[in-house]
Amino acid sequence: MDNLERQKSHDIEVKKKRKLLHRVLKNHPEFELTFDMQVGIRHVLGMEQGGIKDATRLSTPLLEDFEETLKLTFPREGSLSPPYTAPHSSRDFKFKAYAPKIFRRIRERFGISSVQFITSVCGNFEYLSFKTNSKSGQFFFYSHDKRYMLKTMTPTECKLLMKILPSYYQHVMENPNTLLCRFYGMHRVRPSGNFRGFHFLIMESVFNTPLEIHQIFDLKGSRVNRYAKRGESVYKDLDFIDNNFSFKLPSTVAKKLKAVVQHDAAFLKEQSLMDYSLLVGIHYRDGKQKKIEYNQDRIRRLKDKKEKKIDMKPIGVPNKYNVISQPKDKNVKMSQGQGPASNPELRAPDKANSVNHSAPALTHSEKKGGKPGPSKAAVPAHHGGLSSVDSNGRPGNMIFYVGIIDILTEYGLQKSFEHTFSSLFKDGNLISCVPAGVYGNRFQDFLVSRIEEVEVESSAVELIA
Repeated sequence: MDNLERQKSHDIEVKKKRKLLHRVLKNHPEFELTFDMQVGIRHVLGMEQGGIKDATRLSTPLLEDFEETLKLTFPREGSLSPPYTAPHSSRDFKFKAYAPKIFRRIRERFGISSVQFITSVCGNFEYLSFKTNSKSGQFFFYSHDKRYMLKTMTPTECKLLMKILPSYYQHVMENPNTLLCRFYGMHRVRPSGNFRGFHFLIMESVFNTPLEIHQIFDLKGSRVNRYAKRGESVYKDLDFIDNNFSFKLPSTVAKKLKAVVQHDAAFLKEQSLMDYSLLVGIHYRDGKQKKIEYNQDRIRRLKDKKEKKIDMKPIGVPNKYNVISQPKDKNVKMSQGQGPASNPELRAPDKANSVNHSAPALTHSEKKGGKPGPSKAAVPAHHGGLSSVDSNGRPGNMIFYVGIIDILTEYGLQKSFEHTFSSLFKDGNLISCVPAGVYGNRFQDFLVSRIEEVEVESSAVELIA
């Protein structure tokens, strides 16, 4: 009972921490960085808004547009010579925008005007900072309305994005329903006295919704050590599998979602990218989230259960007559992993805890008829969640928000060495660091295997979203 109470209080604390976003005020250590970010972004977007003609917006981008950089200096007192800059209250700093015309086109492809973008990203000088499970040491901020996320990045990631930008641009322009994270701007800010500066990306939040996200998963398709440790708020692949989660969708939507996953995975493989993941946020319609048992607690519970069985040996009964300590052959086989009790994927779901482990359906944004794109798949990502159904095709309890994130890792020489070294101790096909082709296939196969197709009457589809 004590363990249950301890787990319950821990879950409450995790939920509180996940909700905790800190406003970046003047006393925040990163206030100057975020202030400089907003001043630079506002100025660049203002230049774009006033200097680009409609004919230019409709023309095909040139190769030089992908390589373009715009460098600006922002002295504290303002600049009196072109390009003019307004006075500000921070120290002098330098600002650089990468491929501004290309990122503007991407924003417009997804219906985001410069005015809307400025209002969200630069509406006030208060970003929201938050902590993640990431080991990269990078800073993460939300815009004040939580619609966009700003993430600092390494110079290597910056160079890689510039390298793949033409292919990325073509992919998102031709596939408006892509699950790839949507990059809306890349910049560098260099405060006075900082030699290297900070590169940062602006992207749309996967969880751009007024609904509360109750649980978050980070899925890579790998099973080696892919479980959340106690205290972490983001669950992983083994937590997803062992707790019997799946994307249960109307068959038409499930097929479209599989097509999108396969198409995106093909692009990532072509670019030799790896280490990305599908970020999944779950909203429960009834507000009662499914309980997830941490791996450490599961191991301890099974160990305690085994010890308890041993302690139940009747006193004074010889071992050869003790059916508890001397099970029959078929029971021995079960304990050795020969039956469903030892295989999480073969276990029958716990009826007491089973919820509609679900997935998407048509959403409001899809039904209202957005602009038809050349993509054959039409699954909404980021805007409007994917609603689940139960086995009978009725509306489920879950709404999923999904997006493929962290796509800026290339399988190069360093990763090749890491794969070779890790393969000495574990199966080289199961570890996280594998060649891009293997990674993409494994990622795709894992997700497709967790998408369930459910036949739903056309009249019932309207009720799901």
